[in-house]
Amino acid sequence: MKIALYGGTFDPIHHGHLILAREALEQLALDRVVFVPAARSPFKPGIASTPALTRLEMVRAAIEGESRFELDETEISRGGTSYSVDTALAARERWPGAELWWLIGEDHVSELPKWHRAEELCELVRFAVFARKGAASPEAHPFPRIGRRIDISATELRERVARGASIRYLVPEAVRMLIESHNLYRANS
Repeated sequence: MKIALYGGTFDPIHHGHLILAREALEQLALDRVVFVPAARSPFKPGIASTPALTRLEMVRAAIEGESRFELDETEISRGGTSYSVDTALAARERWPGAELWWLIGEDHVSELPKWHRAEELCELVRFAVFARKGAASPEAHPFPRIGRRIDISATELRERVARGASIRYLVPEAVRMLIESHNLYRANS
């Protein structure tokens, strides 16, 4: 079995995340992509994110009906700072013998050696890289590259909501409705 772990804050999850996960399924011949929302990202210290349970609800809504996508609450349940190596170890226990992949953005490749227990993580998983605007060229790393560039960012989506602009077609409709019903990302919330 080939399983890819896809970590992130997913604040909010959007069509870019989903399209890239589908591309990873196809290009790497994966059996499953597991979305792993972070409790607290070590890469975004001091930045407040939407409450964990709300982000879980958005991911769950976004992947509903996609049989090869799965939500893993490991990092949220564990709490504190989320480290990929801890999640990979838990995945290794959950799926013994599976070929584990970790999906990362190309903009994180240069920082990979600085990740918490990076050498151990590299022994647990194989990496595949999503193309990112302004990131290093694909020749700068040895990892398979998921070859579709999607220019949607969660930061841009939060900013659009804050100024009252539409995010329709940028996020799944169920996610847009959750953002609206929870009054997320509004300037006055």
